[in-house]
Amino acid sequence: MFPIKNKLHLIGSVLAISSNKDYILCMDNLYNVCVFNKNNMTLEDNMKLSKSAEPMHYFSKSVAISNHNSKVAVGISKTPKAIVLNAHKTIAPIATLTWQKLEISTIIFSKNDSYLATGGEDGRVLIYEGDSFQLLLSLPPFPDYISTICFSEDESLVFASCFHKSAIIFDVEKNNLICEFELDSIIEDAFFYEENKKLFGVCKDGSIFIYDILEKKINLQNQVCKVWLTTTQRINEDYAIVGAKDALLRIIRLNDGMLIETILLDNPGVSSIHKEENLLYVGGSDGSLQIADLDKAKDAMEEVLEKNDLKAAMELILKENIFLKISKDYIHKVETLWKDTLKEAIELLAKDRMEEASNLVAPFMLDRHKKEEFDYYWQQKENVAKFNDAILEKNYQEAYKLAELHPYLKESLAYANIEELWEKSFEVSKRLLAQNAELNTPKAQELLRPFMQVKGKKETVMMLLRNVDKYVQADKEYKAKNFVEYFKLCERFQFLKETTLFQSALFIGEQIMQKVALLEDSGDYVRALEVCKILSSMPPFRQIANDKTERIKIKQEFLNAIKEHKLAQAFILAEEHPEFKGLKEGKALYENFKNKTKIALGYANAGDGKATLDCLKEYLYIDLWKDKIASILKIAYLNEFLAHSPKKEAQNKEEENISWEETFGYYIERYGKDEELKKVAQEMGLEAIIDKIPLDGNAKGYLTAIIADSLISIDNQPLQEHKQE
Repeated sequence: MFPIKNKLHLIGSVLAISSNKDYILCMDNLYNVCVFNKNNMTLEDNMKLSKSAEPMHYFSKSVAISNHNSKVAVGISKTPKAIVLNAHKTIAPIATLTWQKLEISTIIFSKNDSYLATGGEDGRVLIYEGDSFQLLLSLPPFPDYISTICFSEDESLVFASCFHKSAIIFDVEKNNLICEFELDSIIEDAFFYEENKKLFGVCKDGSIFIYDILEKKINLQNQVCKVWLTTTQRINEDYAIVGAKDALLRIIRLNDGMLIETILLDNPGVSSIHKEENLLYVGGSDGSLQIADLDKAKDAMEEVLEKNDLKAAMELILKENIFLKISKDYIHKVETLWKDTLKEAIELLAKDRMEEASNLVAPFMLDRHKKEEFDYYWQQKENVAKFNDAILEKNYQEAYKLAELHPYLKESLAYANIEELWEKSFEVSKRLLAQNAELNTPKAQELLRPFMQVKGKKETVMMLLRNVDKYVQADKEYKAKNFVEYFKLCERFQFLKETTLFQSALFIGEQIMQKVALLEDSGDYVRALEVCKILSSMPPFRQIANDKTERIKIKQEFLNAIKEHKLAQAFILAEEHPEFKGLKEGKALYENFKNKTKIALGYANAGDGKATLDCLKEYLYIDLWKDKIASILKIAYLNEFLAHSPKKEAQNKEEENISWEETFGYYIERYGKDEELKKVAQEMGLEAIIDKIPLDGNAKGYLTAIIADSLISIDNQPLQEHKQE
């Protein structure tokens, strides 16, 4: 059951939703901005932004609401403009975005509202600073108008796609392209997950996809329906919720892209989805806004799960809250109980007690894979019966042969029992031979006789009878905790690895590995390296220990680089080893740069190139940040051009002898003849000069050109390279 808590109504299609502890903020396609009181669900404020503008499409993406500060951004139909409003307490406009050339098709805020991105019919994606709404950077142009944009949770990456079906992932922090790819259908919505390693998206043709960002390839595509999918949100760590133009919500499992559940809604057409803690907001194209409580009946579910009562749990899912089906507690309980339940069911099937078997597994049948698994055993019950008969007759050779032919038999209780019998027989035989091999050999042979004709077991038996001294020596070293000597012995005599003792010894090694991890986590790298040295003397763990040693040494190198303020080296190591970014020192390293770029952007918006460069002086020659710094400097140059516009110079009557052809040429040499320059030239009334310049330049020309405080050419003087004070 879909656990509806409240239901609200707007006039038009609900295009965007946001919420906090006090208010629900939303906007429809008729330009109505509505603020609802969250406590009593009453409409506290509303404003119609335009009475004359043509309504937006009822599945339009040209509306966005910030996540934390009650800002609304909306692209106006049939115009290249967007307006930004403050909807806190009173609704009022605060900024106008004018850099797009054609109508805006999609607009979105980043997770922490640091950025606002717009995409338009001109195939351009522009990113604005989230406080001042000044232009920050533009992405490489697309061949068609933009279908969707999304930011990663940490705001470092942005994904964008167009109606040409091509898509890119761009690093906002470093201002460079990560990857690009194409699909067979138009991408409607997407989100990043697994710490920016993967991207999940939904398409117009009813398919979903998962893109691996590290490997730069599409991991999977799955056609979940034949309906136009419109929007998606991550519902928890493992699942996504997907809306479409029909009346169904779909739950998709992220690890394999499988459709887990469909939820029938009261209203057709999901135009927007928003999740806030335990509440799910579903906006409809008919103006409905349904609010679901994802935690409904959660306490009751915990109680029945404690009692292992999956039948009651299934009733809660079906009658109270369908989302309990994807809760970690429920899934864990199902997985924990399933293996033993299936074994019992298999035993019942073997005895032709079909109804009892079906009733036993009934609470698990909400999971399609478990239903398929049980159906498989149902169809194979004849083999199960043969297997159990062979065990009853102690014909272990036949039982093991059947288990090899039908691997599912290895999951049965009966198979576990004969494996336990084998282990006990082997250990008792080993002890007997250790006490007196000559006297006790007949006893050992008798114990092991039932397994002598079993493939795999026969070789182990013969190895024991021939090498009892080696087994005894291994036991001795293990009991004395001489694990280094024990593992060396196992390397020399491989048959020792087939024993349960070897598995126990491996567990000890794993515990030592955990000790290394704890020492590393606490920052005690010296002791961690000492324990790694011990671990590396144990052959099964040698490679792992050596790898760990190398990683700890590199981490020490990284921390020393930060301590000694060797920023270039620190950033190189952090990029090569992304886990370093999670250290407090790594976070501070990147946060310091981020803060400096924010200050530098303020200078850039004022057209002060020198102050911009002085602010970023520590990072100017670090390769990682060249693109980012160039993008900020580009803003400075453009704003400097506007500040020296002939129109302003004429008003001030202090005209300088500026060669605009030379000036624009310097810009084109660094950034190419891009749309931002054309727009600035148009505002200055200098389009003709741009048209006269024959070269298109190079969008990455700044990598080889000198870094200058200003590109303005006065009296044909050559550019001066930036000098650091």
